[in-house]
Amino acid sequence: MKKIILSGIVMLAMFSCTQVNSNGEKTITKGGDTVADVDISLSKLDAINELAEIKDPSELLFRASGTEPGWFAEFYNDKLRLVVDYGKDSIWIEDSFEKIKEEKSFTYMKTLNEKSVTMSIESKSCTNAAGEKADRSVIIKFNNSVYKGCGSFVK
Repeated sequence: MKKIILSGIVMLAMFSCTQVNSNGEKTITKGGDTVADVDISLSKLDAINELAEIKDPSELLFRASGTEPGWFAEFYNDKLRLVVDYGKDSIWIEDSFEKIKEEKSFTYMKTLNEKSVTMSIESKSCTNAAGEKADRSVIIKFNNSVYKGCGSFVK
């Protein structure tokens, strides 16, 4: 008996929320509102594909690194990321670095938030501490410390 009453309540709840009109279309009712047509502009798959097409406009152009103390720099077309002293200090600089591709030697100076950065990239072959060869020699002065190392263009 309890199962029959419970089934009846469930059926009543289903019929009170969804109705089929004379055209065979479902009408969803809640309170006094009726929604006969629901238009969804993007399916879930379309939304995922759209998100996948959104790309970061930044393009990694050049990487440099050195040891004692450990540091690295990543030059993008529109920003620079510099991490020094094994990660104890770092800075992001938003600026154009497109010219790094075009010039044989590249020099850059900037003071940002009381942190001074000077970089010099020379077209001289360089060998890092691991014995790997790179096509550029890099010297960075950051907050009164000098960091030397090697760098190469990202292909």
